[in-house]
Amino acid sequence: MNGIDNNKVVNLDAFRKEKNTIKILQIHVGDYYAHLEMGVYLHCVGITEPMHTKDAEQHFVVEDHFGNLVTFRIDDPPPDFVESSLEEFATAAMDIPDPDDPQVS
Repeated sequence: MNGIDNNKVVNLDAFRKEKNTIKILQIHVGDYYAHLEMGVYLHCVGITEPMHTKDAEQHFVVEDHFGNLVTFRIDDPPPDFVESSLEEFATAAMDIPDPDDPQVS
């Protein structure tokens, strides 16, 4: 064994596959999501019925913190979004500054 603990051996191929596997965000109606780098917050407000104009696809209906509505396929969530909360969404929608951030007067 040459003093090597088997628990510390890393299979690089398995590590690379896990690292490069895109983790798909599970979207749920009523939940909130944020793209932190872009500063965009979403609220999922519903799911469409299968649309005859879109090959019977179903779409999530989401509202951003600006009040815009948009849809995306349920099997293709927007990339780089993470789970958020009502408080973060409301703060972004009302443009309330973070009390810890210095303010320019």
